[in-house]
Amino acid sequence: MKTLKNKKTGCLLGVVAWILIAGGTYAEEKEDDRFPLGCHDTGYKKQLRILTLLPGAAGERNSMYFIYNKLPESVNLYHMHDDEQHFNVYLNHKLSSKRWAVFSTNEKKVKFICTVADRHLDYGKIIDCNDALAVCEYTKVKFGLNNRGNLWIVNGNTKNGAIREVVRYGIIPAY
Repeated sequence: MKTLKNKKTGCLLGVVAWILIAGGTYAEEKEDDRFPLGCHDTGYKKQLRILTLLPGAAGERNSMYFIYNKLPESVNLYHMHDDEQHFNVYLNHKLSSKRWAVFSTNEKKVKFICTVADRHLDYGKIIDCNDALAVCEYTKVKFGLNNRGNLWIVNGNTKNGAIREVVRYGIIPAY
């Protein structure tokens, strides 16, 4: 009788622990798609399936963007050059499912086209960036002297992980 009671108690404790762990993970995932504190829904436009970052529109020209992949699959961001950007480096990037990337730029305008993997097409199938990505901008950012320019600061992480990587990199997101 006593061992049966101990087994029931142990089983009950195991179920309660599993519910607490699973609930915490679900809460983290649910919160992970919201913009970080101080990151504003500004400084970009999504038009004709293209994501255009406009750093000087809402704040300083040197801006930092948090970009979230809403899709259940990886999204490729291909940098599109204008006529005046012939000699610039391409800033292509692959963002994993449900992950955050952080991009810093001091250009007037940066355009990306979004694709997903397609075995019949070399560069993937073009999709609407509006459906795939959530974007926000830190308009007031403190950059160290060596952290200026165009670069992907975070390749793909959770929201909190991306914030930690940015701070570790020496950039202070102010709000």
